[in-house]
Amino acid sequence: MTEAAGPIVPPVRRRRRLVIAVAVGLCAAVGLLFALRSCLASGPDVVRAVAAGDMVCDPNDPAQGGMTACKAQEVSDVAVGLNPDALFGLGDYVYEVPKSDTYRTVYDPSWGRLKDKTLPAIGNQEYKVHEANTFRSYFGDRAGPEDGYWSTEFGKWHVVVLNSNCTVVVGGCKEGSPQQRWLAADLAASDAKCTVALMHHPRWSTGLGGPDGRLSDLFTTLVDHHVELLLSGHEADYERFAPLSPDGSPDPGGTRQFVVGTGGQVVYAPGEGDAPWRNKGRTVSSEFRDFSHHGVLELTLGPDSYDWAFHGLDGQVLDSGTGRCN
Repeated sequence: MTEAAGPIVPPVRRRRRLVIAVAVGLCAAVGLLFALRSCLASGPDVVRAVAAGDMVCDPNDPAQGGMTACKAQEVSDVAVGLNPDALFGLGDYVYEVPKSDTYRTVYDPSWGRLKDKTLPAIGNQEYKVHEANTFRSYFGDRAGPEDGYWSTEFGKWHVVVLNSNCTVVVGGCKEGSPQQRWLAADLAASDAKCTVALMHHPRWSTGLGGPDGRLSDLFTTLVDHHVELLLSGHEADYERFAPLSPDGSPDPGGTRQFVVGTGGQVVYAPGEGDAPWRNKGRTVSSEFRDFSHHGVLELTLGPDSYDWAFHGLDGQVLDSGTGRCN
């Protein structure tokens, strides 16, 4: 199949066939060729999204340093102030245990202000409650199908939401798994020129967790189908990689990954002995990384290009640039 089963969430998650059918009917009534071309457009030429993961903290969790160290309200203020068309949620919305009352009293007044615009990938913290029930209860239809992977359209872009919890999702993440086969079929069926993928765990990272080999086959599938962007959270930092091939080598036609685990939870650099992965396997260097600032990634997504800007809490843009679709 080319689409995971699950409820449709307007206005972002639209069935392309339905849109085209309605558009053709309207255009036929008008009877003008230029109107037909206009009606068949799948969305606005330029849309803007903000992206972040690892967001709010339970005020009773001493490991988070209380609400003083947690900056969810401040980061969400930046995100709301940017007035985006969508929030790409990168997982771990409530830390450490995602209780219903924390969603209600902490998440909702901060990041919840963008709830109706959120496309949420599922993180590992969500599974600390049985079957991620509080996550699904809070986000409702926006949480997507139970397996946690699905796709939608956003402006001219195709958006793929993946479940990087490889020990939880049925079949795991390897080649031939239900998720990998669905991903390959979904991307093959899409006629969008530009695609962005969202998942909680990063394939590549120089943070505490380091590169995650469990995700190598999903990443390979993204590269093989010319996906432009992969957005992840999980690490307590911001990091940008060059477009990469499946093995992590620089490749202008590869997939660029951003890590944006800066949505409110404490940020930090790995200390001595905190990253045992450094002596195991391949280390891939990033183009930019920041272990010191909370913030939000802003993406401006055009018909064949994208701009990015990482906004810190002081109003400063700490990283920015532009790229072309493959």
